[in-house]
Amino acid sequence: MKNTTKQYREWLVELKRDIQNSKLQAVLQVNQHMLLLYWYLGKQITQKVDVEGWGAKIIPQLAKDLQKQFPDLQGFSARSLKYMRQFANAYPDLLIGQQPAAQLQSGEKTNSNRGTKVLQRYKKPIGQQAAAQFNNKQWFLSNPLLVSIPWGHHMFLLDKIFDGEARLWYIQKTIEHNWSRAVLQYQVQTDLFQRQKKNKKHSNFHLTLPKPQSDLANQVLKDPYIFNFLDFGEKITEHELEKQLINHIQEFLIELGAGFAFVGRQIKFKIGRKDHFIDLLFYHLILRSYVVLELKMEGFELAHTGQMNGYLNFINEHLKQATDNPSIGIILCGSKDEVEVDFALSNINHPIGVSDYRFIKSLPRQLRGKLPDAKALQNEIKKFLGKNRRSKK
Repeated sequence: MKNTTKQYREWLVELKRDIQNSKLQAVLQVNQHMLLLYWYLGKQITQKVDVEGWGAKIIPQLAKDLQKQFPDLQGFSARSLKYMRQFANAYPDLLIGQQPAAQLQSGEKTNSNRGTKVLQRYKKPIGQQAAAQFNNKQWFLSNPLLVSIPWGHHMFLLDKIFDGEARLWYIQKTIEHNWSRAVLQYQVQTDLFQRQKKNKKHSNFHLTLPKPQSDLANQVLKDPYIFNFLDFGEKITEHELEKQLINHIQEFLIELGAGFAFVGRQIKFKIGRKDHFIDLLFYHLILRSYVVLELKMEGFELAHTGQMNGYLNFINEHLKQATDNPSIGIILCGSKDEVEVDFALSNINHPIGVSDYRFIKSLPRQLRGKLPDAKALQNEIKKFLGKNRRSKK
């Protein structure tokens, strides 16, 4: 730091001017311009710390100087500056020059969805031209989604999600569904990205629905569903499970996802002389269709698809309107065999998805990440039992 004192002072003067210009311009697009400022500061810090070798010790000093210069502005703590550096390193090409902008306008795709490429570290100085673009608000964005969510959401995602593709997916869903930070935290903690990514093999939506509708239906289906908001002992019946889900309807609707509207439970109808009861009935505002949800405590069985097929026949005949899309069935089981599910769904004309569910209670913070998962524990038990059998022989 001693050898760079003069350079640091000159750099500090430039940064103060840039922040002041940004502050004066941030009238209409407050969040967007603030994020661009944070990205720019992060880029500058990366340049000085990593490229020019000033060392990370300048960050606390910079925080102190900026807070002194701008006492009415929050966000210049050492911790925040470190997040800005992370932000700039995670999205090195957020602010682009005239040439790439021209390419974008001509229809060439950006690299915003190339996953790990987004995470490559930036090793070149930002340059006077880019700085001037920033100050004059003549900037071009490689991915406008990145400046469309609040800074608090970005800090959380930078902490929790290290895969570029997954992080951009959560950003897109946050914008689509207007997730608060609390809802985003819940979706990340329950690994929504992976749960929605793997579910296509457990439905016949692609065979029974037209292309746009089938894609939307597959996005709705999760595998597994996480009911970590429920509280009960080891012994529970399907009726008790259904009752608890309704008692926690707000959390249940968050887990189901955007668009679900609750219609009713234990919907009674008669076929011949026999009464039948649909566990839970929803209407999906985006799919524009009824969704029948059946709860099964046991593992998936072939008979479940036949039962759901009958329920969908009833809904389509008695509740579905001419403007509604085909009704959809979701069977939630304690467990499932994927081969059996695929076999059961073949040659079924109604759109049906099959998923299982999990009850996950939060562990104390000091134990998180230190305990083996269920599969590892199962393998250890098998090894232990194998050793015991051999020793008895």
